[in-house]
Amino acid sequence: MLLFLARVVCSATLGVFTDLIAFSFFIVQPMASLFITTILFFVVFFVFFGIVGDALGNAAFNPTGTAAFYAADVGKDSLFTVVTRFPAQRL
Repeated sequence: MLLFLARVVCSATLGVFTDLIAFSFFIVQPMASLFITTILFFVVFFVFFGIVGDALGNAAFNPTGTAAFYAADVGKDSLFTVVTRFPAQRL
């Protein structure tokens, strides 16, 4: 739940932060704003939530991926690590 709430709040503020960055650097082209939004999206969702997810025991936004990788026998997870990871994904 913690990751979900943080993603919702960050998603809602991406446009505001894009406008603030574009305004501070005097950027008026729409393609530049799209580039700024893309960079912010990458930093927030892949870098920040990757670190937070790893700190929570590899918690992910979507637990379906964990179940699918376990069922396909991809990775080093045992049934015990998968079961203990699901409560962390619900935080």
